[in-house]
Amino acid sequence: MTNQTDEMDKAKEVISKILDEEREYKLKELASINERLHQTEENLDKLRSYLLGCLYTDQCEETRVSVPRRCPRLEDEVVKTRRIIIGNVSQYIRADQRHKMSEQFMYKWLLYVRSPQGEPAIQTFVSKVVFQLDPTYIPNDVVELTEAPFEVRRRGWGEFPVKVKLWLTNETKAVEVVHQLALDSTFSGLQTPGKETVIDVQVTSNRNSQFSGNNIRDVNNSRTSPFLIE
Repeated sequence: MTNQTDEMDKAKEVISKILDEEREYKLKELASINERLHQTEENLDKLRSYLLGCLYTDQCEETRVSVPRRCPRLEDEVVKTRRIIIGNVSQYIRADQRHKMSEQFMYKWLLYVRSPQGEPAIQTFVSKVVFQLDPTYIPNDVVELTEAPFEVRRRGWGEFPVKVKLWLTNETKAVEVVHQLALDSTFSGLQTPGKETVIDVQVTSNRNSQFSGNNIRDVNNSRTSPFLIE
């Protein structure tokens, strides 16, 4: 009876060892499959971004838009040229870092309107900015801002042209510009500058005014590019 018990114990031990080895092998195989699936997801993201880039983007990193020059309407008015920069930064989101409810959003991006570093603050000559985003953002595709900073933050999966309307101070008609949203094509996961659209506008001011805005500098101009916020 003792010999039979010993043999059964040995058989159980052998079977248990075989099962443990089989389980360990299956776990390794499952980990390998998950790794390949993750790599496939990233490759599909890259392919999707590349195809969208072929559809929408050109190779120019900076676009300059010409705005007609204007003359003073009154004797005491002074016309000054001000430069406006419309641009964006983006950051690629790895598949394993995306929110479960928005896994299709490959990027987070920020769109901005500002003046060049060292120039008068944008709010001294721009009173309102309206961003017209892609229709996929409906009902939040139109963003109206009446004070600086003129910035929009969103998450998304593709590039598209953004219509930007700028209302200059003391003007009733907007200046319309189209900026091409450009996302990080290197998939680095780092905040990456996109394209910038540069325009020069003619701004009128009163010759006798003591406040012209020339001595005000935009705090956002001191940084190389805006920061992304979750």
